[in-house]
Order: sequence, then structure tokens, then C-alpha cells
Amino acid sequence: MHTAYHLRLKSQNLVHRLQNRESCYTRIGSKLNQSPYLSYERGFYKSITPCLTIDSVAIPPVYLRKFTPDGSKLLAFSLDQRSLHIYKYKGLGASGVGELIRETNVGEIESYRVPSQGSKLTNTIFDRLFATNDVRILRLCQGDYGRFYLHREFSVFLENGRYVLLAAMCILHGALATSYYVSYPDLFDKLDAFSYIFFVVDLVVGVVTDRLFLPQDSIVIAHNHGISVHDSSIAIMSRLYQCIYIYEVVAGRLVKRETIGPRPRGFIDEGPLDIGLDANTILPITHIKQRVLSFLYRQIDSNSSRLSKKYQDFYKNFDFLEHMIMEKMQLVNRDLICLRFEERPKDNNINPMLTLGEIPTPRRFYVFYTILGEQVVGVYQDDSVELLQIILQFYDQMRNVRSLHTGDAPSLPPQFFLKQNFVDANKTIPFMRQAALRFNPSVPVSTQSFSPSPYLKYNEFSYDDRLISPLERPKPCSAEPIIFRDRTTKLVKFRLNAKARRQNNPLAPRELCAFICHPFEPLILSIQKYLHIYAYNIHLYNHSTVVVQESA
Repeated sequence: MHTAYHLRLKSQNLVHRLQNRESCYTRIGSKLNQSPYLSYERGFYKSITPCLTIDSVAIPPVYLRKFTPDGSKLLAFSLDQRSLHIYKYKGLGASGVGELIRETNVGEIESYRVPSQGSKLTNTIFDRLFATNDVRILRLCQGDYGRFYLHREFSVFLENGRYVLLAAMCILHGALATSYYVSYPDLFDKLDAFSYIFFVVDLVVGVVTDRLFLPQDSIVIAHNHGISVHDSSIAIMSRLYQCIYIYEVVAGRLVKRETIGPRPRGFIDEGPLDIGLDANTILPITHIKQRVLSFLYRQIDSNSSRLSKKYQDFYKNFDFLEHMIMEKMQLVNRDLICLRFEERPKDNNINPMLTLGEIPTPRRFYVFYTILGEQVVGVYQDDSVELLQIILQFYDQMRNVRSLHTGDAPSLPPQFFLKQNFVDANKTIPFMRQAALRFNPSVPVSTQSFSPSPYLKYNEFSYDDRLISPLERPKPCSAEPIIFRDRTTKLVKFRLNAKARRQNNPLAPRELCAFICHPFEPLILSIQKYLHIYAYNIHLYNHSTVVVQESA
């Protein structure tokens, strides 16, 4: 019986094959080693933490989004979601925040909270931290774009924060033209169609440098899910047309490179587009799926003792592969793209009955595809231990997020746990496959969806990652403050007090909390939301705060 050690050797051989390709992971490693981030590397002191919570602070009437990579600005959207607000960050030392805290006589407490009418501290702390009187407002959705609204959960920084890519959308009504079903054989029409406008905003000059209009499409904008960035390359995945648009940012302008799918580059289609379509019409398989099928067929070892069974499995899964849809993608580098294909949703949710011992049909395939060569270089299923090993070895590079201050990538709880517990030669194959089923869905990685804040590094601090993590997603509010302990000494370093304001009721909507972390300073903004009610807290360093210790 094979052990995980033998599987690891096999996966290392596969990784070595990928590394030998000019377009694969090695290029990422070399680029990160030459990254300008490393020239800005500074120390990180665990004794300076966001240890003071100021509860229920007043902010301008906006939706806060996130800090720029250098931490010099905070982006926000207007309440009507038509304008971008750019606030300059003054810094903890230069804004008189310490004097304001001393004037309020906060003392040594870890959490400052006042009655509903507020205080000078809660009413003015945001103005001390950010230049609210010098805010730059860009009205993006007006005139011809007046029916569009900016998506509050999307923003992608380019060129180390010089530019930001924003998205506006509006819903469309009407059926798709018949010719689209011929031009895009994988067209997934069980989606609502929207029109999109992507804005490239120069944050230094404060102007819109370019716009990209994509009519009648379906793109997952929330949490940067359907857009991936690497250096100056931008990939936008259309779930409706099942293709990927590749753009290049040149001096603030979006220049289209190509479209990946549904046909290979240089394909000349002279067939008519107005053919009659009905339920029996058979359209060609897209070229990526053809390459996936060819790759899987060529992976069958003709000298294997189970050759007949492997061929049976290949043909058994042929129908699934033919009809699967592309759900997510990521630019690993300028030439390598990671795709996740999933089962096409059916009109009914009835699962097929399996006979005893029958292996269920795979629900996902992970495909590595080179843009320049239009070649599939790797295909993995849900429970692939080889893919798990690749994730372990290259996940820092695949996240493509580095701190401009320290040069470090975020340290995530799942990967920390995985490296501590699952990389063990004595683990059995079923155990490793269960680990793969759990962690393989972490790729492809949504672009710029992790905070590089050193105070969320899981290899430095231990905390409950169900309540907060570097992954920038809202979390359920906790009943108690979130405790951060030094992973070495087990001492409590700080607490984030963002407790739920209402009793937990299983029948009521959950109270959620989102965190906006400064990329390197001890400053965190927390936003609590219950229905349509928002509360804002600021967590920052205060030298007078005494962190109370308690037993682990």
C-alpha cells in the first residue's frame, strides 16, 4: 500500500515538470525574489498592537472599502453608489490621536464605549485619522452612465496602488440572440445578464484614465471573484459566454490582448450563424475542453495492469467533461492560468443512485492552461493529493499579495494548519484525500482578497479564524472580544472588541462584522452590520492601554 511519502514524491515529480516549463511557477518565484517590496522591508514589533477599541465612532455618510497597498489612502463609495471617495490617511503619530485619547481620559482600558450620544473622541477620531476636509470625490456614474451603480465589494489595485480598477453594473432584460449560442457553444444562459463598466482611476492625479464597457454579460464581481490580476495583466471571466478576456494596463489604459475561448487563436469560422437550433442540435466542444480530454487520455499508461478500467473511467466521465462549466479562474502569472470547472447545474437537484462500491462522478476539475501556447499542462480532480502538494508549495505565490512594508505574504490559518498536520509521511491515502477535498477548493485564489496586515499573520498570532482572518470576508459577530495570543509565549497581545450588539436568535438574520486593516500600521476598522444598521469601531495602538492576561 502506498503511503503519503510516495504520493509526495509523485507530486514533486509533477511539480518539477511544471517548473521546467518556461511559463509556469518558477517565473513567479523569480519575480517575487526581484520584487521591489523587499527593498522596503522593515521590522515588525509584537509589542505595538491595535490594543485599544473605540466603539461606535462617527464616520462620513459613505461605504468604506479598503486601504491602498501603501496605506496612504482609504477608499469609500457614496451611499448612492455612484461616486468614489478618496481619503488621505494622516497616520497615528501625525494626527494628534494620542492627545485626543489623553484628553478623553481613556486610561488603561482596552475598550472605550460611551452612551448613544457619543463623545468628542468617538465623534472626531475618524477626522483625526483621515483628511475628511480634503476628500477627493469622483462622480463616476453620471450622464450616459447614470443607470449604473458601483459595486461596493470590488476594487483591484494596479501598479502598486497607482491605479485602482472599479466596476459599475446595471441589470438588463431581454433574450439572447440565437447567434450567441453558435458563437459560444458553452453559453450558460441560466444567469441574469448585466451591463458592466470598468473604470481605471489614477489615485495620484485623481482622474479616470480609461473605461471598459461590457454589455450583456454575467461576471462575478463580488470579492474580486471573476477578475484576476498579475502585474499589468487583467483577466475577466464571463460566466455567461464561458470565456476569459485578457487586457493589459499601459499608462493607465486598458489594451485588449485576446479572448480565451471558445475557439483557439487564429481560428477561422466561415460557417453561418443563423442556423436553426433545437434541443437536438449538437455544437462543437470548446478548444479548452478538447485539450483537457486529450490531456487526460494521454495520461493513461498503456502498460498499466488496469488499462481497461482506466479507459472505462475516461469514457464514463466524458459526458460530464463535455458539459462542465468554468466557474472560477486565476492568473498564476502572465502566461499560466488556473481554471476550475464544475458540474453544469441541472433543472432538477436529484442525485443519481450509485451501486455499491461505485465511485461518484467528479464534481470539479482544476486545469492549468498556458495562454501563449494554448496548452493544458495539468488536470486534477477534487481529491487530488498532487494538487494539494502544489498548493502547499506555491500558495504564497498564487495569492499574489505582498506587503509593501515587509515584503511578506499573508499567513492563513488553513495553510498553517495543513502544513502542521497533514504533511506527514505516515498519513494514509484516504486521510490525505480527505484533506485534499477540504483544501483544494481554495484555488483558484480571488485576486487581492487577503489583507497583508502583520497583525493577522497566523504564524505569529493564534486567534479564532472563524471570527476574523486575512481573507477579506464578513464574519459572524462574536459574543466576546476576539483574543490574539503570541504563538510562541501564549501571552495575550491584544483584543478586538467587536461583540454582537444583539442576542443570538437562530430565526433572525445574523449580525456580521467586516474588518478593514491598514497594510502595516496597528490600525483596524471594524464594521458591524445587522439588517440595514451599521456600527463602526476603530482599533488602534495606545501606549497607555494595559492588556489583561488570562489563562489559555
